[in-house]
Amino acid sequence: MSRHHRYRLHHHHSHMPMTAEQRKNGRRIALIVLGAVLAFAAAVLIYRSVVNSYVKQVKKLAAETYPDAELVQVSEGAALFPDRVRATYWDREYGFLFIQDFQREGLHPVIGTESPESRARRRTYRGFCDQCIAALSKLTSADYSVYYDTNLRGFSVLTTETDPEKLNAMLHGLQAMKPAYPLRFSIVSCPAELCEIIRSGDPAAVMKDPRLAIEADNITQGEVMLLRMCADELITALGGDWNNSLEYSDYTESGVPADYRAADHVPEDAAYAVTELESKTGQNTADLRCWSVNTRT
Repeated sequence: MSRHHRYRLHHHHSHMPMTAEQRKNGRRIALIVLGAVLAFAAAVLIYRSVVNSYVKQVKKLAAETYPDAELVQVSEGAALFPDRVRATYWDREYGFLFIQDFQREGLHPVIGTESPESRARRRTYRGFCDQCIAALSKLTSADYSVYYDTNLRGFSVLTTETDPEKLNAMLHGLQAMKPAYPLRFSIVSCPAELCEIIRSGDPAAVMKDPRLAIEADNITQGEVMLLRMCADELITALGGDWNNSLEYSDYTESGVPADYRAADHVPEDAAYAVTELESKTGQNTADLRCWSVNTRT
């Protein structure tokens, strides 16, 4: 038999028709696999149905817990079944975010333990801030506006005052305040035109971002936050996009030097020069910073 012929015989035998028993086993395996897939799909659907039903219960309880606040976000977290669901609210009366957690007991939610970012705590800090802010009218005769930090543990004073001696009077007056909790504060001195642009912004448009409920660092307070709140208005006023950069920084016990001028520390083509004094109540030192706001090229 030739080599070619032997190959053909071998090739022929490798494709023999399946027996009835083999076909029966193949169908059985296919049915088992299909059944497993369908069972898994049904389990996922049932699971999601139970979870969705539970989250609906949480949302209902969340709305009932603070009926006078706006429910901004409900977060299930990453767990397969959410043992803790976090609700983020907007306090309509005072304009701040707060958090309430809900724990699972069986298949029903209950109000969880108080968060450091709870409404009650933030309203308490707001009261501390307001004690200090009430003294501002005695510390300056200049035009000013007040903006609270997102966590209510501090505030910024936006003012058109530029005189070093008068800025220092504000600084030392606020440092001398002794609320029950030490508060961060900053005095932000801006040209009158920039003050008006900042005041024309809508703080809630930025402050209602649910990420800010627990984010409280340098991008959520002071000069940086004030400019974030009027970003669109600045683009319009400057006729294009903009950026701000720190041009000068000093750690000081006395405040602003007598010969200080913001214009001396920023580029000549800067659109605006911003001076910021940051400190805390009960503290003797401060950070003096000078920023420039420029049109982005």
